[in-house]
Amino acid sequence: MNFTSQVDVEIAPILRKIGNQTVADRMNDLLSDYNIINQNVKGFHWNFKGSDYFDFHQKFEDLHGKLQLDINKLAEQIASIGYEPLHSYSDYLKNSIHKEVTGSNTNHVCLTNVIEGLRSLIFSSTLVAIEAEEVGENSTEKLLRQFAFELENELWVFTMLAKY
Repeated sequence: MNFTSQVDVEIAPILRKIGNQTVADRMNDLLSDYNIINQNVKGFHWNFKGSDYFDFHQKFEDLHGKLQLDINKLAEQIASIGYEPLHSYSDYLKNSIHKEVTGSNTNHVCLTNVIEGLRSLIFSSTLVAIEAEEVGENSTEKLLRQFAFELENELWVFTMLAKY
């Protein structure tokens, strides 16, 4: 009978909207993680000490620039699917699984935090990409998979730097 197909037709847009809201919420969580990690990286860039200062100073600056570009793309993607990206640090702190790293830190603490942060961003980006794919949000899925791919290279670089 047409009753089932009529119900399916009427429910499909509602389910898609619920799915998109969930993806937008997860993207805002990811945006929060990106911003907290980026702020930590900026602090590490300013405060790294030791004989490898110039090498690490540049690597932290490069990573900060890459994260800043991703933050902008992520916020614009949230807006492009019809939702509002978070934009206050109080929201970022409330929605992020990461914490601010404050005070004077050893180089080991800086590198460990960057490596753990990159691993987390790769995992979260991949997870949200899968969720976006499930609701047919293909541009979001593609963007987040690209983020994860690029962050894997950054993770490799910082992992190698930490060994020496």
